[in-house]
Amino acid sequence: MIHSKTFLISAIAASLMIIADVVAWFLLYLQGIDVDTSIFYKWLGVNRGMNAGVYFFIALPLLTAFAYSWSVSYDRNSGYISQIITRTSRKKYFTAKFLVTFISGGIIFAGALILDYVLLAIFSPAYTPIPGDLASSMDPFHFCSEIFYQNPYLFMLIWFGIAFLWGGAMSCISMAAGMLIKKYVISSIVPFLVFTAEQILALYVMQRYTITVKGTSIGLVWTDMLYAAPMTTSLPEHILLCIALIIMISTLIYILRGRKYECL
Repeated sequence: MIHSKTFLISAIAASLMIIADVVAWFLLYLQGIDVDTSIFYKWLGVNRGMNAGVYFFIALPLLTAFAYSWSVSYDRNSGYISQIITRTSRKKYFTAKFLVTFISGGIIFAGALILDYVLLAIFSPAYTPIPGDLASSMDPFHFCSEIFYQNPYLFMLIWFGIAFLWGGAMSCISMAAGMLIKKYVISSIVPFLVFTAEQILALYVMQRYTITVKGTSIGLVWTDMLYAAPMTTSLPEHILLCIALIIMISTLIYILRGRKYECL
């Protein structure tokens, strides 16, 4: 994975989008705009930004999948899996492939957020966010809002973990698709198609019905859950449930197809 060209391409593409978003903030800084705005308000972990950050979250399913999840379909289609299975057990192969693929997606997403913070920290103050200052959309109906205002650095660490899980979940979708689709290029696009279809379906459902958790109306769009404070409500249990659902369904398909797959 580390030496994979596609992993490097995904990392570079994600980095360029992050840099473009930070440059937009820096240009505003040079003009004397938002000079005193805390870095925790600008960080992409909290909101999707106003420039390239928007495109980063749109392209994220492609970036995480393209990193390494294509290798499952490629190994099957090229026959390389036969060379591996003759040297080790099928269980070890599929388990190792699952773990590496999951980690690759997690690194792309979490790594991009780390880079975003490091670059913003060059010129942005890091004062603790102030509740009720109207500078952030973070409120009691968003992910760990109390921790965000009490200990923003702890909040960052927690969200890095959530981002890692999201990246891994996206890779799992492509990996499961790779067990069903021979063309590895197509399997890399599947997560983007799934997220797009889910967004359309979720918006339709939200227009017709009101879904509540603990008496609070929540948003259903996965793309809005990739950052902590979208316009809709995003509760921790709901975000974790969606991630777990994606991972479990993808893993189930991966396991069932792997057990039935005859490569020799």
